[in-house]
Amino acid sequence: MFVTTMATATGRSMRGAHTMARRLKESGQVHLTRLDYGSPGPWRHSTHFDDVEVVPQGPLVIYPTRETAWGYLDFDPGEWRPRPSTAAHMTAVTELRLALTGMQTDPEVWTSERLLYRHLNSDPGQPNGHIHDAWFQDFTDPDKVWAIEVELSRKRGAGRLAAAMTAALDAADRHELAGVLYFVRGETLRRAVEGTATRIAHKRGMESLPNLEIHDLDATLAKKGVR
Repeated sequence: MFVTTMATATGRSMRGAHTMARRLKESGQVHLTRLDYGSPGPWRHSTHFDDVEVVPQGPLVIYPTRETAWGYLDFDPGEWRPRPSTAAHMTAVTELRLALTGMQTDPEVWTSERLLYRHLNSDPGQPNGHIHDAWFQDFTDPDKVWAIEVELSRKRGAGRLAAAMTAALDAADRHELAGVLYFVRGETLRRAVEGTATRIAHKRGMESLPNLEIHDLDATLAKKGVR
């Protein structure tokens, strides 16, 4: 996650979050790096992690070492490092998890995409259909588990959004989930997702999809004090 997100999650100031990140890095529990994904920032220079003459490009990202992740997951996840191409999406999913579950780490409450890949793949490297961004246990009804999908930008190309949404809905049905909670960023994308949902429903002979809820991502984060 971004160090700024860690500050929010732990209730620390940025100075406190940087100190915590430095201690975790020095103890060998985490890696910490700058992740340049093309956003102009502004990015603040860190006396802990940046050389004096370096102009920071991208946010500071903290992520567990292979051994640390292994200890939490109970299986060897292999070497991994965040990719610039997925930085914004990973951050949004992390912030949403924080908004919905707080610091809860029970994998039955929030099953991450990494765990879903592990548990749902019949053959290593061969996904068993669509893998959701997460599964989330409904606090009001623990017998219900919802699929989570986070969309930050419109999928361009003929039918791509409809195909993605259909795959997410079909996967939720296949795994006997309560449905899909779509969290979208921006009014334009929300309208596109709502319109696509209506078209999918009509193709299935329904006025609306009973197993789909569409929510504003940033409103959800703001309501929970994450942003």
